[in-house]
Amino acid sequence: MNLTHIIKHFHQAFKKHIWVNISEGNFAKPWHFIKAVFKYRVLGYPYVALIEVGSYCNLRCPTCPTPGDKIHRKKELMSFENFKKVIDNLKDSIHIALLYFSNEPLLNPDIARMTEYAHQKNLYTEISTNAVLLNKEKTRELLASGLDKIILDFDGTTKESYEKFRVGAKFETVLENITYFCQQKQALKLRKPFVELEFILNKYNQNEVEDVKKLAKELKVDRLYLKSFALGEYVYTGEEAKELAEKFLPDNQEYREKIRYRKEGEKLKIKKPLASCPLAKSHLVVLVDGRVSMCCYDLNGEYVYGNVLSKKLKDIWFDPATRRARKIAENKGYPLCKVCSIYRN
Repeated sequence: MNLTHIIKHFHQAFKKHIWVNISEGNFAKPWHFIKAVFKYRVLGYPYVALIEVGSYCNLRCPTCPTPGDKIHRKKELMSFENFKKVIDNLKDSIHIALLYFSNEPLLNPDIARMTEYAHQKNLYTEISTNAVLLNKEKTRELLASGLDKIILDFDGTTKESYEKFRVGAKFETVLENITYFCQQKQALKLRKPFVELEFILNKYNQNEVEDVKKLAKELKVDRLYLKSFALGEYVYTGEEAKELAEKFLPDNQEYREKIRYRKEGEKLKIKKPLASCPLAKSHLVVLVDGRVSMCCYDLNGEYVYGNVLSKKLKDIWFDPATRRARKIAENKGYPLCKVCSIYRN
């Protein structure tokens, strides 16, 4: 990371974790952030937790393993009581709580209460949603919850391109929901949540980049993220990945630098694979049943450290067996690591 990136990273962290809260008169959350950074950098604590508030989705997106038969776990929602137990366990060890994993978080009727509870414990909260269920009532609840960031998935500026990728969603409804959410935030003059419009490049929307840039300006979102298409090599067979790539992989050379793959014969290869895992030391996943997984690609809970509903996270994280497992993960020594699609972007 060069000096320019370091300065940019520091500026962004200061703005979202310190300045925004201080400007609202909240000094406890910035202090929690500072302590969490110290614990992570000096004492070896984790920093980010993905908390799975449910284990299923309301859409059937063809490149996502969640709605298919790739996740061999019970479909359930985390109860609010269990969520509180998880947060009470994690709050002194992490700072960022991402309330999503293999699921659509708005399917959990308690998502706004969960966000508010985590916010009250001074955690930085974030959700990522397909916005199908982001109606007026849910918008009001989330805007009042203390939510720090929301990622709004919108992968097409036309009905045809959007609905081919987001199977089960209605283009008009989602656009209306996203528009209303952005308008309400602006009408209330709220600094939070930070709104990111996410646009996953695929073959059907690759010629709509300028259109989505225009839409992002009209909505006045905080950031438009053109995200690389991913195939989930960790769950799909080579043949399945090939078929999906033929159907969805962008072929517009104008945006080739934003795509993580290159073709090598009949196979797809990550352009810039990482030599080591940058997340093993900082991230963990709390599955819907409280089990702690080491990896954000471990959709079936095969790499588990322990359960935070029955044991303190601190004891789990610093257990010698967990330390050894984390070191192996850092060096990309597990089978799952060999098909991880994280890359240098």
